[in-house]
Amino acid sequence: MKKKNFFTVLTLLVSVLGIATLASCDKDTLCYVKVKVVDEANNNLPVKGAYVKIDNNGSSIYKEGYTNDNGIYQTDFAAPAIFDVNVVDSVLWDTNYYKFMGYRTGNATFKLKTAETVEVTVVLDDKVNYIN
Repeated sequence: MKKKNFFTVLTLLVSVLGIATLASCDKDTLCYVKVKVVDEANNNLPVKGAYVKIDNNGSSIYKEGYTNDNGIYQTDFAAPAIFDVNVVDSVLWDTNYYKFMGYRTGNATFKLKTAETVEVTVVLDDKVNYIN
């Protein structure tokens, strides 16, 4: 009789622990960021195709990509931290040489939190950096 009660209690305990473990796995532990790049010189219109790099103080933890038609780049990170975002947009297309003659930049800093989406707006500088 005691063995039967022991196995019943053990089975219930294992079941409860298994359900608790599965429930805790369902929690969202990622951190999300949505970067919007706008052009101040052009009435704050979104910038399509701007290069975006997000990193943690120059460490090996980073994400990079390009903004979509709405000037937005979205990604996620596995852990909360303070990140820098740097944006570069090529400008001044030279039709004679088929290349860009300059670029503009913008940057921001933000803090990510677990299971939250942080929205960051980066405004491109008016100054054009010319490529020689």
